[in-house]
Amino acid sequence: MRACGARTITGLGGPILRIAGEGASRIAGYAGLVTCGSVWSCPVCAAKIAARRAQELSQVIAAVLRSGGSASLVTLTIRHHAGHRLGELWPALSYAWSKVTSGKHWQADQLSGGMVGWVRVTEATHGQHGWHLHVHALVCWKNRVSLDVAETIGGRMWQRWAKALDRRGFASWREHGGLDVRMASLRNDNLADYFVKLAREITSSATKDSTAGRSPFALLRDGLATGLADDLDLWTEWEQVSKGRRQVTWSLGERDLRRFAQLGREQADEEIAAAEQLRGDDVLALPGDTWEVLLATGTTTGLLDVAETDGYEGAVCWLVERGLDWISVAAT
Repeated sequence: MRACGARTITGLGGPILRIAGEGASRIAGYAGLVTCGSVWSCPVCAAKIAARRAQELSQVIAAVLRSGGSASLVTLTIRHHAGHRLGELWPALSYAWSKVTSGKHWQADQLSGGMVGWVRVTEATHGQHGWHLHVHALVCWKNRVSLDVAETIGGRMWQRWAKALDRRGFASWREHGGLDVRMASLRNDNLADYFVKLAREITSSATKDSTAGRSPFALLRDGLATGLADDLDLWTEWEQVSKGRRQVTWSLGERDLRRFAQLGREQADEEIAAAEQLRGDDVLALPGDTWEVLLATGTTTGLLDVAETDGYEGAVCWLVERGLDWISVAAT
């Protein structure tokens, strides 16, 4: 993460200043920089990954709609308190979900409901009762499934969830929000928009808080703003425990939801972050010395602001005023 957005891919020189659009719609960015691909700890990479995952979820919902199917959103939670460490909760969540989606009862539920597949998203917040981890699972059905059927199958999912948590010393109380099942009408103004919005907010919202507490990026925001050691300690805990874990998981095998929606091979988070760069015209190459000054003075975004407002000429003037070297690569 230290190199993300700061070091060039080659390790030599500085990045390329790239501009897309004109006038009020002009956007500027840097090309040729390292990306870390951390969906949990890097707000820049997380935003890129969220945009791609949200697009994929939209395609899934559209494919289900076209096929005449239906979908339900199942939310499963863990009962927690302030004494629980994130390093204890997350392995328990992973274990419980593995039990939800395995065994003869799960096989029977898939067959009886005509399940096409599922996609699961893990969400985390921190509040007065500590870390709150839960999963949202979009379950897609081949036919029109009623809410009663979805709730019955969701209830059996929760039973396996709660039983598995109990083995790990945790609990999920159905009457206290341990299970929530909703049907999707699959109109563009209903669950499709909601789930896409959810996928974006989970990964890219650095400031939005919820009734359940603050998002991890909000912890970082508050810790940097106030210098409170508690918030910074929580962020450190988050970085360490979330590293290497998947945020979005898809069903595979006979019920490969990505194949059903014709999404193709799933790209890793790192691949998405590296590929999602601003598309536009390369206008300036920044020498290594210039880039080091921008990093040291915290003015990397200042140059982008000027480039977006005043274009290529404005960016050149901004650099000249500060005695910084640049190389023009703009088309003549």
